[in-house]
Amino acid sequence: MPETIQISSHGPVLRITLNRPKVLNAINGRMLVEIREALAQATANRNVRVLLFDSACPKAFSSGIDVAYVKDLKAFEVREVGRELHRTFLAIRTTEKPVVAAIDGLCLGAGLELAVSCDFMVATNRSSFGLPNINRGIPAIVEAAILPMAIGIQKAREMALTGEFWDAGKAERFGLLHAVVPPSELENTVQGLCQKLAKNSPLAMATQKEIIHKWMTTDLEAAIDFSINTVVLNFMTRDQKEGMQSFLEKRRPDFSGE
Repeated sequence: MPETIQISSHGPVLRITLNRPKVLNAINGRMLVEIREALAQATANRNVRVLLFDSACPKAFSSGIDVAYVKDLKAFEVREVGRELHRTFLAIRTTEKPVVAAIDGLCLGAGLELAVSCDFMVATNRSSFGLPNINRGIPAIVEAAILPMAIGIQKAREMALTGEFWDAGKAERFGLLHAVVPPSELENTVQGLCQKLAKNSPLAMATQKEIIHKWMTTDLEAAIDFSINTVVLNFMTRDQKEGMQSFLEKRRPDFSGE
């Protein structure tokens, strides 16, 4: 039974709720393991088409790393924590199913790195974002490396070196967020997005996510070559045939995931 997260299913959507409200969902080792276990279960479940991360804390998505988890660690133990963070965030980025983050409140440090590892970030207008660890003499690491791709190198420098918080408006303006809504509209907005994603071919989305990962992690020519070769496999699926046939018949496709 998970101790730091809650897992619930709503049709094709699997919700992973960060559930350490007393510490503003600060991330510890147990939470990292439980998130990876939930991702593995979701990947193996064909009925799950979309993953949704949210929070049981009314003030925060996640305030970052749990200081109690790391404050007394020795050098090699600190390195292992960094690797554990990366294992978890990489698993989120590379899971074959689209992942949505619903953010209401603080989204800081490792919590921001978790969120930016998701495919979509939707936030309320009372949310704030930042890498405040620099104010405690600790540089940002692991999936903070994605931020230059998300917001540009100059804004990534600003966030990492100043430790200042961004409000939701600024985060949306510089491309970090896909949408900003009032708190009362967050649930309906993310559910609408999840249901829209769930209607797509799961095989096509898995292929597309793999291609996007190559866009992010390899050189241009290698990424293009990979995408060209990979799409051949997609053309061998029933979903691809259904998509083409439904287009010709002017109807909505009915994707089976095969």
